[in-house]
Amino acid sequence: MVRNENLELEKEQSRMDHVVSVIDKEIERLAYEYTEKLERQKELLKESSSIKINNSSNEAMWESSGELREFEQNLVIKSNELNQVQNRRAVLEKMQEDPYFGRIDYHNVNEKEEEQIYVGIGSLFDKEENLIVDWRAPISALYYEGNVGDRVKLRFGEHIEAFEVDLKRQFRVRNATITGMIDTDNVMGDPYLLEVLESSSSNLMGPVIATLQKEQNRIVRESTSKNVLIQGVAGSGKTVVMMQKIAYLLYAYRNFLKAEDILLFSPNRIFQAYISQVLPSLGEWDVAGNTFSQFITRRLPSFSLKRSDVGAASSYGAVKGSLPFYDALQRYSRLLKKKHLKFRDIVLHDEVLISKEEIEYYYETIHSQGSLAAKLEILRVQLLQKLEILKEEAVDAEWVDEELQHLSAASMHQFERQTHDITKMEGNIRKEIVAKAFLTVEKKINSQSHIRFLAQYIHFLRVIPQLINLEEFNVSKDDWQEHVKEVVEMLKEKEFSMEDMTAYYALLLQMKGIMQQNSYQYICIDEIQDITPFQLKLLKDLYPRAKYVMAGDLNQNIWQNRLSNQELHQIFKEEEIESHLLLTSYRSTREIMAFADQFASLPERTAKPIRSREKPAVFYANQTDFSEKIRQTILSRIEKGERIAFLSPTIKGAESFASYLDDWNIDYQKIYDENDFLNKQVILMPISLAKGLEFDVAIGLGTDEILKGLSKESYQQIWYTIFSRAMHQLYLVVSNEQTELLKGIDPSTYLHGQETIEVEGGSSNLNK
Repeated sequence: MVRNENLELEKEQSRMDHVVSVIDKEIERLAYEYTEKLERQKELLKESSSIKINNSSNEAMWESSGELREFEQNLVIKSNELNQVQNRRAVLEKMQEDPYFGRIDYHNVNEKEEEQIYVGIGSLFDKEENLIVDWRAPISALYYEGNVGDRVKLRFGEHIEAFEVDLKRQFRVRNATITGMIDTDNVMGDPYLLEVLESSSSNLMGPVIATLQKEQNRIVRESTSKNVLIQGVAGSGKTVVMMQKIAYLLYAYRNFLKAEDILLFSPNRIFQAYISQVLPSLGEWDVAGNTFSQFITRRLPSFSLKRSDVGAASSYGAVKGSLPFYDALQRYSRLLKKKHLKFRDIVLHDEVLISKEEIEYYYETIHSQGSLAAKLEILRVQLLQKLEILKEEAVDAEWVDEELQHLSAASMHQFERQTHDITKMEGNIRKEIVAKAFLTVEKKINSQSHIRFLAQYIHFLRVIPQLINLEEFNVSKDDWQEHVKEVVEMLKEKEFSMEDMTAYYALLLQMKGIMQQNSYQYICIDEIQDITPFQLKLLKDLYPRAKYVMAGDLNQNIWQNRLSNQELHQIFKEEEIESHLLLTSYRSTREIMAFADQFASLPERTAKPIRSREKPAVFYANQTDFSEKIRQTILSRIEKGERIAFLSPTIKGAESFASYLDDWNIDYQKIYDENDFLNKQVILMPISLAKGLEFDVAIGLGTDEILKGLSKESYQQIWYTIFSRAMHQLYLVVSNEQTELLKGIDPSTYLHGQETIEVEGGSSNLNK
């Protein structure tokens, strides 16, 4: 039996060696093709630079400009071809080390002839022989859907065929060498999946297609719904499924869908960096990744974003993130068509050209049936017309006389050569001086700087109590007005909170009109619970024709954005949303999730983990040997090469614990800003920046000092999110046995610190 297995392994390795040799030749061929195409592109660039527009006649001008356009189109085509070659080379270079991960033998139920495919991240042909099939191809669904002996129906275009699976084989490959091979009738629960789950975490999310599960595969390949919502417990693979769905869409609709047609949102830049290699590992590049903060700050570059912490001003944030607030802004913009607009004087040389009262008069006399933006556009045109009249009147102004006297001799001679008439020359000079001076004013009118946009936003905030019932958000009118004063102080520093920046941008859109946007076909939002209803409604209005793919877990709603299913359907109105719920947890152990699930605000969505290890352990900071116990625990984990995260509900809480790590003389990294990158084995960070991440060991920081600043609304979600970051082991630090954090928690689901570690001469016993 062992001999047969060895022979089979030799045969598979021999095939893999042949496949790798074909890949090597293909890479070499593409390198030569790339060089040739690059040289041709350079030649085209040289040729295009020599083309001049011939203005001798209309016919000549159109002919020469048409020639230039043709060259530009050829350059675009050549550039696209270069990108395609580069992307194909990148896929093949990944396949050099790991050509494929699975094999399926099968036969059509209507035919007896057996067929065989090998599944990898990309396809490969050699003399019409199909050596590797892309994991996204319809036939590859057999690998994920079928067990040995199963009959699986697959759709190919308009028709459906049934196949029976005869063999399912998985490969573990390293540097093009098969290090393990197993025949299995069920991908779920197989040794290779468990091996992946038991392995150490990494600073980057790795390739995941080899362990894609049946329930996940169906979500990936489902493409009939316009909008998709993927909900799931922590560690259920929501992000993985979303990324694979993006890769699948780019493959299945490659003739109609390009990477630039997809806009992907991640919760923060740290997570964005963490998943940066997932799409390339699936065979796709160039999908634009964004956080919502990046998206909004690019549109308002003059302002800085105020760093927010979990629980900070949550009631005010809940108001500004709500659909009623969005509706209030719409109603306010309609009100502005009649009154309350804030104007400023249009000034030149410290003199008022057009007063704000005059601008207001022009505005009130405009009868427009269109939008607020349309009416303000009419006002802009009227002001430019008024400016032309003022230009003519300014020709004989005293300041023009002064400018004329200070004009250089060279400039005078230049005008003289142009006119050969002193009287005419002076008139031209005066017009030139006026035109130059008024150019700045004209630019300001075109940019609508005669409108006090910031003052308008503050006015909007001040009238909110008349537009919204603040009591529904547990906010009084007096408290709201005090909060508005805080916003005014922030604006003096050109600083906005995320909610204010989003609302201000939405107000600008009402006043300036929807600016030119990329016509994205898909908007993909990870951690959808971190997006406020206001932000999602804004995206929907900006990209009304796009399809939306959303993934999230309401149990991890640490920002309390309150994006309910009702609000989701309200935003999408009559549009269909295909919902999926993933309950199997591939990240954390049964013991960790049994503890964490007691903090879930939606207990019906408890996780179903597939691994077991040690129970979570609680350390009490009031015990005399606390510091030494936890230090020894962490040192033993560091020795094993495990990645460890100290996770606090807030930045302030993380800072308060830093002194312990300093005293323990542990090399660690503080992550307090989303622009930081994870690069050390031990991390100290707030949970807001750890969304979506996973660590071998997570230590939740829950001392009384840290608990003090937390709002009760976000309490459960914060701790559920912290605990579910742990893959293999969870520790919790609290002040004492009477801590509020553990009230009502089943004591059998965790161990006390003294039960998990005994310090004897610097050694530790973790498995007692």
